[in-house]
Formats: sequence, structure tokens, C-alpha cells
Amino acid sequence: MASNLLPTLDDTRTNATFEELMWALSRPGQPRELPAEGFWPLAESLLDRECSFHVTSDPTLDLKMAATGARRMPLADADYVFAALDSAEDVEALSTLRIGSLLYPDDAATLFAPARFGSGQRLRLTGPGIKDSVTIEVDGIDPAFWSMRARAIRYPLGWDLYLVDGKRLLGIPRSTTIEVL
Repeated sequence: MASNLLPTLDDTRTNATFEELMWALSRPGQPRELPAEGFWPLAESLLDRECSFHVTSDPTLDLKMAATGARRMPLADADYVFAALDSAEDVEALSTLRIGSLLYPDDAATLFAPARFGSGQRLRLTGPGIKDSVTIEVDGIDPAFWSMRARAIRYPLGWDLYLVDGKRLLGIPRSTTIEVL
């Protein structure tokens, strides 16, 4: 007897979140709408027993992520990092993120950070997935972050970045060049 397995509401939400994550990186600088707000839906879509994570500023989120079976790791060793970027100290700590190796560039970290879109620092993005250029405005990120990122990224080495503003998401892959305007 064949049975038809239908996805649960949780399956549908996590699959939709994962799809938005992929679209955000393939079209850098174009905001995507997530099914739910905040970091937890992103973590729920990505984390499992084969992943590691680091949370810098939210103990409640840290506990929820640990419940996924993913391993809690130091910042420099984590696959997925959830961190605020609003101070020079936060930015300095993130300079230790994994950038992969020439043999395994996919062994780099992925960084998730809160931000506010539509005001603040103006950035021009260029690179794959962008026709000509895209200009965005991002607030809530220490200005030193952008120069730290430029020093860290040596494509194909580097880490991918997701900025989260409520239910909105921006992806900035390591292949994207950022010019601060």
C-alpha cells in the first residue's frame, strides 16, 4: 500500500526559508522576504548534527540552536555565525572567521547579522548575479566592518554574509565587491 507523505507546515516553512537564502546569495543586494522573522527560522533551516554554530549576543537563540543537534563552536571554528556588527569590538572578533582554503573554499563560515535596510551607509555592490551594480543603504553595522571584510575576502576564499532586517534578507556572497560610498 502506497502512502502519500505530505510536507508538514514546519517542512514547508523551512524549505521556503532555505529557498530564500539561496535566492538572496544568487541575487546580491536584492531584498528577499522570509516566511518568518529573525535568526531562528534561518538556523532552523540550516542547522543539523553535521553543522557547527556560534552565537555572539543572544543566549536564548544559542540554547535553541544547540537543541538542533548542531555543535556549538568557538567563533573561529563555526560553520554558521550569528553576530551583531554594531561595534568595533564585534567587528574585530569577526576577523577570525574561517575563509576556507584553495583546496576547499566551501569550508568557509557563513555570517548572519542584524541590520536595518533603507538608511545608513550607502554601498555599491558589483560582481556575479548583479547587472552593472546595485546600491543599497544599510544601518546598524559599524563602518569598520566593510574594510575588515575587504581584507578578509580573497575570492574564492572568504565568507558569505546575510543581513537580516525583520523578515527581510540580503545576501552578499564572497564573490561580491563592496564599495563604500
